Amino acid sequence: MRPLKFYNYFKSKIILSLLIILFSHPVYSAGSDSGNSSDSISKSTYYYDALKLIKKKSFKAAVENLNKAEENQKKDADIYNYLGFSYRKMGNMKLAAVNYEKALDIDPKHKGALEYQGEMYITLGKLDKAKANLKKLSSICFLGCSEETILKKSILNSQKGIKSNY
Repeated sequence: MRPLKFYNYFKSKIILSLLIILFSHPVYSAGSDSGNSSDSISKSTYYYDALKLIKKKSFKAAVENLNKAEENQKKDADIYNYLGFSYRKMGNMKLAAVNYEKALDIDPKHKGALEYQGEMYITLGKLDKAKANLKKLSSICFLGCSEETILKKSILNSQKGIKSNY
């Protein structure tokens, strides 16, 4: 009987040790915008409302919310990225460019801003600049990322005369 008790005791200690090891690693939240420095900034309800509006393609209302969010978060690259995106979708490339630059001034490795700015360059017929953004994304995303994949596909489609959906 004793060897069995010892075995069960030893087995339970091993299982407990494994559980401690498995669950002692830091936990990271999912759903960040770009894996960038803006992630540490708490987002306002205006920001989250803007994201919902963007999904509904209500870009003008999204801009209004993002401008309100920006009043208290001048160093949030995500806000400027989505402002750029919304302005681009509204056809205002000048304001889109200004906001992408602000996002990239705050975080030069902001994957979303690099992709969307690249999409803007494609729209403007500046394929060389779009390719430069793709090269930056390739160096940032050494294992690949969706932003790199999407911009690469948009560039290839542009070269075939196919308009981007982004």
